Amino acid sequence: MSSNLAAIIEGRAADRGESTALWSEHGGTWTFTEVDLLAGGVAQALSAHGVVAGDRVACYLTNGPELALFLYGAWKIGAVPVTISSLYNAAELAESVDKTSPRLLLVDDRGSAAATTLAGTVEVLSIGTADSGLPRLDWRHEARVAAVEVAEDAEACILFTGGTTGRPKAVSITHGGTYASLARLARVSAGTDRQGSAAPDARPNLIALPLFHSGGQHSLLFAHFVGRGTVVWERFGVDRLARLMERHRFDNFFFLPTMVYDIVHAEQDLPFEGVKSVLVAGQAISWTLRRQFEERYQVPILVNYGSTESGHIAGWTGKDMKAGLWKPGSAGRVYPGVDLEVRDDDGRVLGVGEEGEIVVRSELTKGYVDDAAASAELVRDGWVHTGDMGHVDADGVLWLSGRKRDMIKCGGFQVWPEEIEDVLREHPRVRDVRVVGVPDDRMGEIPLALVVRDDQADGADGADGADGADGADADSVVAELTAFARERLAHFKTPRRWEFVAELERSEAGKIKRTAVELAEVAP
Repeated sequence: MSSNLAAIIEGRAADRGESTALWSEHGGTWTFTEVDLLAGGVAQALSAHGVVAGDRVACYLTNGPELALFLYGAWKIGAVPVTISSLYNAAELAESVDKTSPRLLLVDDRGSAAATTLAGTVEVLSIGTADSGLPRLDWRHEARVAAVEVAEDAEACILFTGGTTGRPKAVSITHGGTYASLARLARVSAGTDRQGSAAPDARPNLIALPLFHSGGQHSLLFAHFVGRGTVVWERFGVDRLARLMERHRFDNFFFLPTMVYDIVHAEQDLPFEGVKSVLVAGQAISWTLRRQFEERYQVPILVNYGSTESGHIAGWTGKDMKAGLWKPGSAGRVYPGVDLEVRDDDGRVLGVGEEGEIVVRSELTKGYVDDAAASAELVRDGWVHTGDMGHVDADGVLWLSGRKRDMIKCGGFQVWPEEIEDVLREHPRVRDVRVVGVPDDRMGEIPLALVVRDDQADGADGADGADGADGADADSVVAELTAFARERLAHFKTPRRWEFVAELERSEAGKIKRTAVELAEVAP
């Protein structure tokens, strides 16, 4: 098989072309053949605008089946889709474009307003139908376009994720590394035959995560890799989920813990009959939440551990559960074919049961396109340093104990404290601020802002102690800061909790001590 990821859809068009490959949440359908031909139309349209192999094409698009067509269409000509979150505001969009230097920026009707300010820095084309004043990409036609050959280490796409420190980073993902990750998961997944193909009458998979998220994009590719159709919706919602479950009778799901939380706490009972298992990844799921879901619906929750940079590393399958291999609290068995080591800070490989950083040999990523120093820290001699701490036991089961990185995982999305802090320091009431992640039953973690107030901005006497003011005044300042953050950040980055403190403890070098702050101000 070709290394080009577009060969996945071409292969399925050849062996099950009349089977449905894509459903929209509103009932629209496309067969594998139709997806292949429409992707060909996208490929021709991009080529007509001068896009060639290796060029990056930024996609600032509402989540849905059309985004899948643009992924495959770009890959057909060897172009590199840069999937930018549709939740980003204009400033975050501009930063993403600046980091990745795309040849084109594609927007739909919803994103056209945010993109108009970038027209002078990158060619912006609309794929929508409304008259936005932007030139349009003529892509809505079918064409048979064969995928070009690409090297295994050729850049396939750029996804935004966390680096070792600081603001969001753009991760370069390769064609060959993605194929290897898909094949690895297919070998350990239930419901596939020896060739890794689902039965022709297999039920579709719901792609619950957005396609600008590594989990959503990989879920789409995996389903098509094994021959399953996919349902792609705009966003998660319990009512939406209930309607689609009635219509498609899914037999498995891949959810974030946040989604499981909403399902458990919904008043309505969802039709989980026939669902064999729910895979949860993206962040840890609490035991309380897991137990509540399994007791309510009698469906087991499986876990998967991996990352955008490393691919699938470990997890539990239905076969493991039936065989009695499952160990509560673990990340799962290290998958066959995964070359994993646990190392100390000096790079020494540790033995069974010894705790250190998880490192994995992987060709999935070429590093960060916007940060050479962080890339050098991430990938060293072909080994990806995950930043996660843990150990492997004598049975090959991986156990995680924490993260080196300061990243906060809020509802499955990665949030970087420094980005929030930079924004909040622009507010006149904020003298200093530190953002930390604190546990939350629904979101996994939420950002907590520890704020040293500058009340001289409005003539106040200043803060006395941790509360800083009476309750009414504090509530007013919280509302003001929340509104300020929401205007400048995606909603999932806005702090969900606020505390006012007299000062933040600093190291001798002048840096705020994150651990000390957490222990002093956050611990119950």
